[in-house]
Formats: sequence, C-alpha cells, structure tokens
Amino acid sequence: MNALRRLAATQAGWGIAVLRLVLGVIFFREGSGKLFGWFGGEGFAGTCAYFRQLGIPFPEVNAWFVATVEFSGGLAFLLGFMTRAAAVPIAATMGVAILTAHRGGGWSYPALILASCAALLQAGSGPLSVDRRMGGGS
Repeated sequence: MNALRRLAATQAGWGIAVLRLVLGVIFFREGSGKLFGWFGGEGFAGTCAYFRQLGIPFPEVNAWFVATVEFSGGLAFLLGFMTRAAAVPIAATMGVAILTAHRGGGWSYPALILASCAALLQAGSGPLSVDRRMGGGS
C-alpha cells in the first residue's frame, strides 16, 4: 500500500494549482449555467434541447450527467478535493464533446481541457488544496 501511495503522490507545484483553479472556475460556471441558467447559461431545459439538436441519445439523462459532472467537478477543482477523481469524468465529457458538439471543428478548446485533466490526473491537486491538507500528498 505504501508503494501505491508513493506512486500516486507527487510534488505538484503552483503551476498545477493555478491550472486546477482556472479549470474549477470554468467548470463551475459551465455546469451552473447548464443546471440553473447562471452566468448566462441556458438552464437545464436549454441544455436538453441542445443535446437533442446534436442527436445525443437520451438527452435529458445525458444533459443531467454532463451538467452535474461540470458543476461538481468545478467545485472539486476549486477546492482541490478529490481532484484526480474529478478529472476523469470531466475528461470523458470533453472527449464526447470533441466527437459531438465540436466534430465539425473547434475541437482545440475541449482537447486542451482533456489534456489539462490528464495533467491533473498525473500530478494531483498541488498546493492550497483539501487533498494536500488531508495528507494525500497530491
């Protein structure tokens, strides 16, 4: 178990903390816009309609999933709490976004976020995080 912890623990620096915080703001904003219509978002009904327009199956279920992942993942990134766990579903939603909403072009933004999630998955939370405070070492 100690060997596994040593593999998972890194000495991520301030750069990774800045990346985590910026992603946290982006995803809190995007998720709350999809769920509640905050920050100029379309709200849940608008998100469902957009997913329906894209031809995404079960648009209500998938809209709820994406909005919840973005909102809760944004909060997790802002706090630096369970950062690695939050990075996985956010990366997955960005992969799907590349294949659906951005399939005709404009895929560079979600690809950059996907790569950023990979960096957080490897490096952890960085300083000023709940994860580090709880002794996770990441």
